[in-house]
Amino acid sequence: MTVPESARDLRQRLDGWLWRRGICHMQILPLLRNLLLTSALLLLAGGLMAALGPGPAVLWAGTGCALMTWIFWELARFFLRRSLKNDGMAVLPLLLMRWGLRLIVGAGLVYLVLIVGKASPMAFVAGLVLAEIIALVSYVRAGRR
Repeated sequence: MTVPESARDLRQRLDGWLWRRGICHMQILPLLRNLLLTSALLLLAGGLMAALGPGPAVLWAGTGCALMTWIFWELARFFLRRSLKNDGMAVLPLLLMRWGLRLIVGAGLVYLVLIVGKASPMAFVAGLVLAEIIALVSYVRAGRR
């Protein structure tokens, strides 16, 4: 299957943008690219659908996908900047502190989406699961190249 030229250009520009931000691992780069594209597509389509009337379910799925994308992004940036091999256990408290802060921010977002935004929990979870599936498939495909 061939990719249209405009899609290939978008993919290359996004890869370059990620590379400049320190995402340089050849299996993590396509994973994050695919998650970013999927999240943006779901959020855009969901916003349009919510505004035009069919309902906000796709928007909430996009929100779940965006949350997982952010978590993968932060973990990738952390591990690509700091190797656990070099510092050993000295870096573990920093990792745990960053993970805890991400958990608090993520929990706050989930609260806002579910309670304040009155989102469908199934749509939100569907976005989380979709992001996991995309991440796993992207990682496996990149590993086979």
